[in-house]
Amino acid sequence: MSTYITKLYDRLDVICYARYGSTANQIVEWVIEQNPGVELYGIVLPLGISIELPEPPRQLTQPPVIQQVFLWK
Repeated sequence: MSTYITKLYDRLDVICYARYGSTANQIVEWVIEQNPGVELYGIVLPLGISIELPEPPRQLTQPPVIQQVFLWK
């Protein structure tokens, strides 16, 4: 687990991409669940917020399942 201290104009999706190499499989939502209250800051995080970035669970590292949707038959 690592702790990230936000810099000016940081965004959580960019932080997650830098840490985990992807934002797929709802990794950003998972980090929000691990840091209650961080969603209240909005898209651009203020300076000096501490964010915990733990190792992702196995289910988040698997490739996403894409379902095919047909709009017309």
